[in-house]
Amino acid sequence: MRLRLLACAALTLTACSPPAEKAAEPQAAAAPAAGAPKTLAEINAVQPITAPAGRYALDPTHSTVTFQVSHLGFSNYTAGFDQLGGALQFDPANPAAMSVEATIDVASLDLPAPPAGFKTELLGAQWFDVGKHPQITFRSTKVEPTGPRAARVTGDLTLHGVTRPVTLEATFNGGYPPGGMDPGGARVGFSAKGAFKRSDFGMGYGVPAPGTSMGVGDEVAVAIETEWSMAAAPAG
Repeated sequence: MRLRLLACAALTLTACSPPAEKAAEPQAAAAPAAGAPKTLAEINAVQPITAPAGRYALDPTHSTVTFQVSHLGFSNYTAGFDQLGGALQFDPANPAAMSVEATIDVASLDLPAPPAGFKTELLGAQWFDVGKHPQITFRSTKVEPTGPRAARVTGDLTLHGVTRPVTLEATFNGGYPPGGMDPGGARVGFSAKGAFKRSDFGMGYGVPAPGTSMGVGDEVAVAIETEWSMAAAPAG
């Protein structure tokens, strides 16, 4: 008898329960707005590039280079460098003709809360070997526009005394002509990302054995944020 009462109660509750809500159907992605600018000429008509063509110098105060490597497979260890230099040949009318070169002072390695002796170890012979290779350099060899304000930049990266080609995906963030916030001249800004294997540059120490993550990852992911300034031409 008790089982019958429980069954009846269950049926009653089920009958009185509100129907389950129907799962929301996925919405189709919004179509691009009609007439949205797509080409460089169309974008420039809306937001023109006012920074002039010419040679720009890297502004180290507003530029960063950071890198990430897997640490034991538990985290992406992130560090960077404090001393940067470089030059940019900027030509907004012909992006493929642009070129860039940059230099990093390896001794300026900046680590997050390093334990005693850790920076010295990384600058030593098993890693960066700063005594023999005090600089990292990059010199572009090809610029391929991939979008209205984006480009694939291929260049020669020299690291640990080894030079190999590396490709960066770069984005032009904007700029302004002389007379803006810089009394001395024009300014432009770029972001870039890329990756390479450190073992390709003779830095294979600590790379995990195949099939494991016990060590420091071989792939290095690089993130670059830069601003470049061009001094005003001297009067007269």
